[in-house]
Amino acid sequence: IATPWCNNCGTPPLMHDSRNDLDLVKQGLQDRILEVCANLLPRGRREGKEWVAHNPFVDEARKAPALKVALTGNKGAWRDWRNGDKGDVIKLVEFAHSCSFKEAMDWARDFLGLRSMTWEERKKLRQQVETRKVRAAQEDAERRMAKIERAQALYFENTAETGRMSGPEMHARAYFSARACPLEAVEHLSAKTFRFSPGTEWWKGAQWQAGAHGGGRKIANGPRFPAIHTALRAMAGSVACCHVTFLDPLLPRKAPVEPPKLMFGEALGAVIEVSTGPAGGDFWDAEAKALPLILCEGIETALSLAAAVPEARVWAGGSLAGMGHVPVSLGCVAEIHVARDNNAGNRQAQQQLAQALARLEEAHKPISIMQSHE
Repeated sequence: IATPWCNNCGTPPLMHDSRNDLDLVKQGLQDRILEVCANLLPRGRREGKEWVAHNPFVDEARKAPALKVALTGNKGAWRDWRNGDKGDVIKLVEFAHSCSFKEAMDWARDFLGLRSMTWEERKKLRQQVETRKVRAAQEDAERRMAKIERAQALYFENTAETGRMSGPEMHARAYFSARACPLEAVEHLSAKTFRFSPGTEWWKGAQWQAGAHGGGRKIANGPRFPAIHTALRAMAGSVACCHVTFLDPLLPRKAPVEPPKLMFGEALGAVIEVSTGPAGGDFWDAEAKALPLILCEGIETALSLAAAVPEARVWAGGSLAGMGHVPVSLGCVAEIHVARDNNAGNRQAQQQLAQALARLEEAHKPISIMQSHE
C-alpha cells in the first residue's frame, strides 16, 4: 500500500470509507438527534417524542406540519405524512440538504467531528457503538411492549362497552348516524371493537418541556372530549392499538381539533373487526367459520359496507398501509374483497394501495377490488 495512513488526520484510509463508518455516523447522529433536527429543520419544534416541521421545499404554511422525526426509539426515522417521503437519519440529511448519500455522509462526519479523531479515538467510539446497539435492541423491545400496554389501557380505562347504552355511547351513535353509517344498521356488529368515553385527552394538544438529554416532561395536558375508542386487535386477539375519534361535546360531529382522529400503539398487523358476519365468533377463534371478507381502510366505510353486506366479515385496516398487513391468512377468511377509496388523483395513495394488494396476495386467496361508482 503506497499510502497506508491518511495525510489529514493520521488514520487508516478505510476509516473514511462510508461503507466502514456508516454505523458510527448513524449512531452519532442519533445520539445528538435534537441538535440534528434543529440544524436541518430549524423552523420545526419538539412535540412530545417527535420533531414536527413543515416540508422546507413546499409552500404549506396554511396546513398543519406533516414532517415528523422520531426523537425516541429509532431516532431520526422520519416521514412526511403529506407527500410520503420517509427514511432514516441519513436520509433526513439527504432530504434536508437535497444532496447525495456521499455528500450527506461528509456533512455528518463534519457535524460529528469524526474527521479530526485519531485512530484510537475512533476505535474506542466503535466499541461504544457496538455496546449501545445491544442495549438499544433491549430497550426497543421493552419500549414496544410498554407502548402496547399503554394502548390497551387507553382502550379499556374510563370507557363503556358497546350495548350498555351509556350517555357516551348514545352520543357516539348520534355521530355515526349523522355520518350515514349508523351502528344499528350493522346486523353482526362486533361487540369487542367499540368502547365509549365521556372524556379522553386529545394528547396532541399537550405541552412538553424538552429535557437536557433528549427526554421530555409533560407540563400541561391537552383538552378532553367525548370519544369513540376502537380496538385494533392482533392475530391472537389482543389489543395492539387504540384508534380514538374525538367528538364535539354537544353536537354529533367531530371535535374542533386537528386532527380529530388519533391512533396509539402498534397498528401494522392489527385489524378493526367491524362485523363478524352471520357465523359470529371472533376472527382469532380457531373455530371461526370461513366467510368472504370485505377489507376497508376506514371505520365509516367499513360500517357502511357491513350494513349493506351482512353476509360478509368486514374489517378496517386503519390506513392504506395497515390494509396490507391484516391477518388474512387466518382460516376465517375465505376470499378478500378490497374496498378501494376513490383516490384517482392521489399518486401516493395509488402506490400504497398497490403495495397493500401485493402483500394480501401472499395469502394465496381469491382477491378482488370493490370501488364505488360515485
